[in-house]
Amino acid sequence: MEQKITKKILQELIAQKDEVGKHFEIEVLDFDPNYAICQMPLKAQHKNPLGIAHGGAIFSLADLTFVTASHAYGLVAVNTQSSLSFLNKGIGEKLKAKATLLKASKKILVYQIEIFDENEILIAHGQITGYIVGTVQDLLNSLA
Repeated sequence: MEQKITKKILQELIAQKDEVGKHFEIEVLDFDPNYAICQMPLKAQHKNPLGIAHGGAIFSLADLTFVTASHAYGLVAVNTQSSLSFLNKGIGEKLKAKATLLKASKKILVYQIEIFDENEILIAHGQITGYIVGTVQDLLNSLA
């Protein structure tokens, strides 16, 4: 029986299947089949020596938001190509990312990625292309 994809299911997939998502404390805020919004606290372990968000932390938030968006679409996809431009410093208490579906085909998903600070200032922008490797239902069945 096919399960409806809920916020709880998406958050549990991060908690059970994604060590990076757990490390960065990424939280699902909102989604539908065409987008996902996630956030991450900006703690000491997420910052570089300058005291601003580490590029790897920002990229991890972008990637996990892409994964969440593909799951919200009902598919499991792996990142095959990424482009992320860093526009402003990542500062404050948290960062938020939005992945918006640009294109879906039989084997490829393409998402626009935007990362914002807590004041809604755009700090990074890019695109992630993913190769579809299965369905969320198959992934959920493998956890049962």
